[in-house]
Parts: sequence; C-alpha cells; structure tokens
Amino acid sequence: MKTEEKKALIEMYYSQELSLLYILQDDFDRARYYVKNAMQVFMQNYSSIDSLLFNSRMIKLQSVQALTEIQDFINFMSKESNLTSRASLKRFLNIWTSRYPDTKMDPMNVWDDIITNRCFFLDKIQEKFSSTQLDDSMELDGDATFSMEMDNENQDTHTMIKNCKFAMKIKMIECARKQNSFSVALNLLKDLHGDSKTCEDWRVKWNHSYCCFSHSRSRSQSNAEQIITVLKTVCLLDEIKLSSVSNNVITFRNQNLLLGTTFHIMANALSKDPSCLDQIGKEKARKVLMLSEEGPDNVERVIAGLNKRAFLCFSGAVKKSEEEVQSMSFDHIDISGIIDAYMTLANFCDSHLRKEEQNSADVNTEDLQIFPAIVVEKVIKALKLNSNEARLKFPRLLQIVETYPEMILGLMAQEISSVPCWQFIGWISQLMAMLDKNEAPAVQHIVEEIASSYPQAIVYPFMISSESFSFPETAIGHKNKEFVKRVKNKLYEGGVIQDFVHSLEQLSNPAMLFKDWFEDVRNELGKTKKNTNNIQQLYDGMYQNLGNLEAPGLGWFRKQFIKEFGKELDNHFGKGGSKLLGMNASVFSKVALSLFAKMKKCEKEPGNLKECSPWMSEFKPEFLRTELEIPGQYDGKGKPLPEYHAKISGFDERIKVMQSIRKPKRIVIRGNDEREYPFLVKGGEDLRQDQRIEQLFEVMNNVLSRDAACSQRNMQIKTYQVIPMTSRLGLIEWLENTYTLKEFLLKNMSEQEKNCYNSPKGPCADYNDWLCKMGERDGPERYMTMFKRASRTETVMSFQRRENHIPEDLLRKAFVKMSTTPEALLSLRSHFASTHALLCISHWILGIGDRHLSNFMISTETGGLVGIDFGHAFGSATQFLQVPELMPFRLTRQFVNLMLPMKESGLIYSVMLHSLRAYRINQDVLINTMDIFVKEPSLDWKNFELKQLRKGGTWTKEINTDEVNWYPLQKVKFARRKLAGANPAVITCDELRLGHEKSDAFREYVSVAQGSKQFNIRARQPPDGLEEEIQVKCLIDQATDPNILGRTWEGWEPWM
Repeated sequence: MKTEEKKALIEMYYSQELSLLYILQDDFDRARYYVKNAMQVFMQNYSSIDSLLFNSRMIKLQSVQALTEIQDFINFMSKESNLTSRASLKRFLNIWTSRYPDTKMDPMNVWDDIITNRCFFLDKIQEKFSSTQLDDSMELDGDATFSMEMDNENQDTHTMIKNCKFAMKIKMIECARKQNSFSVALNLLKDLHGDSKTCEDWRVKWNHSYCCFSHSRSRSQSNAEQIITVLKTVCLLDEIKLSSVSNNVITFRNQNLLLGTTFHIMANALSKDPSCLDQIGKEKARKVLMLSEEGPDNVERVIAGLNKRAFLCFSGAVKKSEEEVQSMSFDHIDISGIIDAYMTLANFCDSHLRKEEQNSADVNTEDLQIFPAIVVEKVIKALKLNSNEARLKFPRLLQIVETYPEMILGLMAQEISSVPCWQFIGWISQLMAMLDKNEAPAVQHIVEEIASSYPQAIVYPFMISSESFSFPETAIGHKNKEFVKRVKNKLYEGGVIQDFVHSLEQLSNPAMLFKDWFEDVRNELGKTKKNTNNIQQLYDGMYQNLGNLEAPGLGWFRKQFIKEFGKELDNHFGKGGSKLLGMNASVFSKVALSLFAKMKKCEKEPGNLKECSPWMSEFKPEFLRTELEIPGQYDGKGKPLPEYHAKISGFDERIKVMQSIRKPKRIVIRGNDEREYPFLVKGGEDLRQDQRIEQLFEVMNNVLSRDAACSQRNMQIKTYQVIPMTSRLGLIEWLENTYTLKEFLLKNMSEQEKNCYNSPKGPCADYNDWLCKMGERDGPERYMTMFKRASRTETVMSFQRRENHIPEDLLRKAFVKMSTTPEALLSLRSHFASTHALLCISHWILGIGDRHLSNFMISTETGGLVGIDFGHAFGSATQFLQVPELMPFRLTRQFVNLMLPMKESGLIYSVMLHSLRAYRINQDVLINTMDIFVKEPSLDWKNFELKQLRKGGTWTKEINTDEVNWYPLQKVKFARRKLAGANPAVITCDELRLGHEKSDAFREYVSVAQGSKQFNIRARQPPDGLEEEIQVKCLIDQATDPNILGRTWEGWEPWM
C-alpha cells in the first residue's frame, strides 16, 4: 500500500476485501472508509453498464448485499450500547435471517460470500461480547416477535450466535441442493456434522437436511447407486424417531415424508432393474429385504413391501397435517408443508395408478383400490390451500374420474364444490370436453358456477365444444343434455355473443369456405355408407353462407359474391342441394373444382370493415343488453375481476388482409380503456390445436420458473392469446413490432443478394436442377427418386454448394444493422439464441413441425423469437407430409453462425440441456395437460386419423383401431417416450413407419433419419434410456445433418 500506483489499483478493485481485512484488525474506521469506497466504485461501474446487458447488471447487483451487510455490521459494532445489550444483538441477527439471497436466482458463489462474511462477523461479535459486561434487561422496544430459531429468552450470547450460524448454513445447504450444487451441499453437511451432535434439535435438522440432499442427488444416479445413497438415510431417520423432538408436528410430518420418499426411491430402482440387489453387496441387500419385510426369493414382493411402507409413511404425514389444519387457526399453520404432504401422497398414489394403466403395477391390489379416491381428495384439499402444483394436476383428476367412475364420481362432485371456481378457469376446454360424457356430473357444479360468475370466460369454449357434443340415449345422457341446455340458455342470453361471432364469420374468405365445404362433402361421399342427413346439413349450412341473399348480417362484399355464384350453386347442385345426393364422389369433385377455380379468379379484397360486416362497423355498446369483453382476458392464474376487464367500445374501419392461403384479416378492437387491441381473424380453421399448444407452453413456463438453472437464465416461452370460437373460426392476438423471420432476412439483404437468391443460379433453382437430374420432372415423386438414388457424399456436396450461394452471416448482419451499440448487439443476439434454443426443445417435445421461415416471428424490440402456426404437431409433419420432415427442429447455418465462434456448443446447447432436464423431471404435468387432445380431438386430428387408417401398415397389428381414442393416445405416447430419454432418430423412424411404410423410398427415409455410425452421434447411441446431455447432442446432430437438410422440401429453405 506504500506505492501510490499499487494502492490506487488495490483500492479500485479490492475495496471490499480491504474493509474485511481492517475489520479483522478491529480498525472499524478504516473499514468504514473502504466499504464506502467500494460502494462508490459499484455505483460508477453499475451506471456504466449498458441497460441492455441484463445479466452483467444482475451479476454486479448481486455484490450489493455483501457490501450493505459489511456496513450494517460496522455500524452495529461502532455503537457502544449494542455491545452490552442482548436484545439489540437479537434484533440485528433477526435482520440477517429474514434476508437471505434468493434460493433460485442467486448462484452459489453469492450465497457463499454472504454466509462466509456473516460467520466471520459473528466470530467478531463473540469476541467483543465475551470481553464486555452484559446488560440483561433484554429491553425489546415493544417488539417481542422474533422469527429466529433462538426464541428462548434466557439464551446466552454464545448459544444465540451458534444457533444463527447453524441456521444460516442449513439454509445454504437447502439452496445448494435446489441448484444441484451437490458438492457444495456435501461439504457444508460435513462441516456441520460435528456441531449437530451437540443438540437434539440440531441433530434432527441436520438429519433431515442430509436426507433431502440424498434424495435429490439420487435422481441422476444409476439404480444400484440410488439404493446405496438412500439406504444411509434410513438409520438417520430412525434415530429421530427415538428422540424427544419427534412429537413436534412439523418434525413428525417431515420425518414421515422423508422416510416414505426413501422407500419409494428404492422400490422404483428395483422395479426398473431387479438385478441391482446383487450389485449392491450382500450386507446392503439384506438391509433392503429387512426393510421390505419380505424374503429374498421374490423381488416383486420386495418392491410391493417397500411401496407399502412408503404409502404408510406418506399417509401418516397427511393424517398429522389434517389434524393440524383442524386444530389450529389458518394463520398459524405451515401451509407450504401441508400442501407438500398432500401432494407427495397424491403423486405417489398417482404414479402407481399410471403403472396399473400400463399393466405394470407393483403394489398390492387392495391398496390400489383406494388410490384413486386418495389422489382426488388430496389434490382438491391442496387446491383449497391455493396450491399451484395442485392446479396443474387438475386435468389428471378428470382422467381418473373417467377411468374409475363408480368410485370417484360422487366424491369428486362433492369435494370440488368447495373450491373457488376461478381456480379451474385455466382448464375450461378440459371441462367442456367432459360435458357429454357419463362422468359430467363430477364437474357440472363448477361449470355452472363459472357460467354464472364469469360467463365470458366460458362462452367461446362452450360454443365450440357444443358443436361436437353427442349424448347417449340413456337416463344420464338425457340429464347431461338438459344441463348443457340450461348453461346454453344462461350464456346465450341477449344474443350479443352470437351476433359478434356471426359478424366475425363475415370476414372469412368465401372461396375458401366453399373449398372447406367441398372437402367435407367429398369425405362424406367417400364413406362406404353414405349419411344423407349429414350431406344435406352440410349443403344447407354452406348455402346459408354463400348462396342466400336474405341471410342476416351480410355485408356488401359477401352479397356481391352471392350475386355472382348463388345461381351457379342452384344450377350445379339443384335447388336445396337436390342433385347433390345423387352424385358420386368423382363427378362431385369435378363440378366443385371447376366452380372453385372460377371463384379464385373473381376474387377481390374488401377495402374496409363496413364492406364485410355492417354489425361491427355500426357497433354501439350502449344499445346492448350485455357488455362485450375484449376476448382473451382470463388466464386462470389468479382470481379474475371482470368489472375491471376492458370492454369493446367499437372497431376500427381499417382491415388488413394477410397474404397466406386463407387470407386472414387483421382487425383492431377499441377498448373502453382508450387502448387498441389488434387481432387476426382466422376463418376456415379449427384453432383448438393452436390454443392447446399455447396452453402447453404456459405449463412449460410454469415448469421452467420452478427450476433454478432455468430461472437464472430467464428462460420463458413467449405466448399469445388464441381464442377458438367455432370449429371454423377464431381470433389470434396480434403481436406488435414483429416480423416473420423470412421478412426479416429479406429486408436485410442487398438488392444484389436478393437478385442472386431468386436468380436461375440461386439455391432454389440449383436444388430443382439437382432433383431433375435424378430422373423425375416434378411433383413430390422426384424427392422419392432422389432419396433412392443420391448417395450421402453427393447430397452433402450439393447441399453445401447451395449454402454457399448465400452469405454465411446474413442473420448476423441483420442483427448488426438492428443494433445501435455493441451492447445492443450482444443482448439481441443472446436473447434470440436462447429463445430459439428453448423453442427448439419445447417444439420437439410436442412434435411441432413445418418450421419454415414464415412460421417464426422475431421481435424487433428484444430479438426474441415466437413460434406461430402449429398446424403440424405431434409428429404429423414427419408422418403425413408427402416429403417427410426428418429433422427435429430448425437449426440451420444462419442460426448457428450467428453464435460464432461457439456455434451451437455454447449458449444454444446449455439452454437446450437445462430446459430438457426441467421438462423430464416434471414430465407428468406435461402429459396430464396433453389429455385434452385425447378427450376432444380437433378437426385436424380426426382427418389425420382417417388418413393414417387409409395408409395402413404393420403398425395396425400393435394397436386396436376400434378403440375410440387410439390415434391421440398414440401421439401422447410418443411425447412420453421423448421425456423418458428416447433417441430422437428412433422416434423419427417410428413416425415414418406410421405414415410412409408402403412408400417405395421407405427404407431410404429410415436410413437417412438413422444416420451413419461414421458421421453421426445419434447412430452410435441405443434406442432409449439416454441421459439429457446425450439426447441434446443427438438432437443437434440430427438437426444439422447435411444429409437430411440436403433432402428437405424446397419450401423449407434449409440453406438459410
């Protein structure tokens, strides 16, 4: 410190350390000077970090708590009276224990700094206190409620300080465990082990902490290692049973939950690999047998015995919790602990019900019979305590009611009626799908309550589901029909909602409505047994929309269309469709196609809203009986307050027609809160699939927010509102300040690059030439020929040639152009890459395909990516597209080069890994939510089901296609396999077999998807049971394989 330059440098970078050194030497004045200096340096540094560099600012901010605590400590020590009063010490320690770093967001190094500093300060306080005379008056300034574990008034200072140290380190162990920093947790546990033996209470806490640590660590271990790890916890937990603390409610509950978890982990490990008993050594195996209370001759009975003991432990914990709820006032009970007990028991029972459904049960049958009731009852009890986890599990309860109706129906109806109805708003589509089933009485009370309290949350889902309700001709069927009628009358009162939906229908493109009708009728005529009623109904519906000038609510635009084509409909299909019933499929197709071609020729676009929909153009809210809310304001995350929701006050006259096939229109709704709400009106599409996928993304976000690694990286999928209204109409929230990725790239190309891209020498033309060389001139057949004839080497070389037609850093240049500073570039680039990597994994789990450049939107404000248009989900792009998709997601050259020099191995890989790990740990929640696809398949799913049946193949031997929901169940099973660690290439091959087995090029498709052992990591891995790291490497390998990208459909533009 004697050389000025060195001193300045040390003061600049190490002021915090200097202040700690001077505290060590008891020089508090100098320490105060240096900590102030550190604060000054922090202010300067923080203000110089660009506000866009969120992570850098967060890391800088995390140092503030350590600095303020040094200041607090110096202030405490400088005041003489503090050093003689135990009360002021207690108050000071209380501030610390109520102010820990964040368990999820603050990494372990921040925790380590703070807890280490505190322990050092406590030693200093200890020194001072032992050298001064204590004032024992314990004056508390009127505040005697301290949250510390040291509530005993007569504690001496020494005990108080030791207690505080112990409590802080236990807290840090819990945090390290949640962040999977197992080595840190283990070191701390070893550190505290000696101290824990000095006091009964501490021993219990240490034992519990060690058990939680062992359970968490066992997740990533092999089956035999799991048993060895958790076996150690049994004797620790038995120790507590004998102690005097075990009659404490919370200790007893934790004790049972931990012991039950130990038995459950052992049983699971054994059921996955029965041979692991031989791998763990004779002594340990004998212990396991003793715990299961069974003999060594039958492993199945050992597993059942362990499960039985786990069940008894969990039940004991729940019983104690229920006593606590009944005997204490709500303010004094430990809500999170009670919810934990309920959900642990419910999840345990549910895991066995799932095994039973897959015919691999490993508990006694008499126990199994009471499990359904336990799951329903405990989840609903947790719901009453407002548990988020229980809310996510609700779709599973609906499944259980369907599987075990006679046991559960009454119980569910009775229990659910005491839960506030807003808790179920997030699951309205699932509730609607139940209303025509025999199990409907279980949810009728809830549906009726929502219809009364929040009618506009339920009216659109009700409208779309009621199109496909079919009630059986039984007493219960008639009752359910009556109920639906009652709800309908309540919801449709005043008719305003129907008028709104009808006026939105006027925005649909009439030629496309005709095309949809033509496809529906063709499907009906193609059936072996024609249903004339259905055909007549379809014709009447179409004629009302496209042929009847007298229909209400028509605008000028639709009237012009009817004048032009209404008579033609009568000529071709007869008055009222009389000729239609006599036509066969081929004659009908010929007539309808020529009419459709005529309609496309005469197509015009409407100029304003009035031409389409007079009702919307002349909308006056004051004349309506009910106020219309702007759709999409109920998210189910909290209690809605409809009185504060924005209501529709009018519509903007401007409409924008989009250029995609169906010509959707963008409209702007004006709210009574003086804001504008843009929406895209999509006609002719069933938006239920998009809505359900957005719902799954919400569930995924919930899973990501509970995971420490994902929270620290701020990983969330951007979602938007999708409101299906009928099976042919819906609204989609319009995202402001976004472009499609295709527009974004084209906008940032120079004129010369654009010309080159579209020229006869561009990649598209080059690909076409290469395909033609294979022998076929055009159509999807040429791709088949190419798969059969082109070798790997030839494909890769020609693909690289096409890639080289385009600058390799096009996306990178677009980002540079968009950024005003280097910091902005860094921020936009990393946000783009992390949102894209997260989308890749999330889309792959849900089998979302067809990710061409127009199906991504990029935000010009944040650089974040949003996926849109989920017409191909659950593997349908691989199974049904004529040129099957063989890549799991889009990770082409432009995306990879944006992240140079690390390419895909840095940020992209780590985001994929952490998200996949979080999804795999919480796979049940995701699978439960997918159940809605099974209960109420959308129109696309019904069509895909027919397509798959027509194609046939060897898969039909493995599946009973007479079962009602075989198709959606098959799709959900694929998602389950992905979450269990299947090799992505094997999944692709299985999807190919379902859709292309009879194709000439099937063998080649499979061999390209599998890859070759020489070039591809995926080909060297087993078909299932992969770790997350390997799964992600296989996915990246498959997505970037030039042999796959070089054979992809041209419209996907794989060279971009």
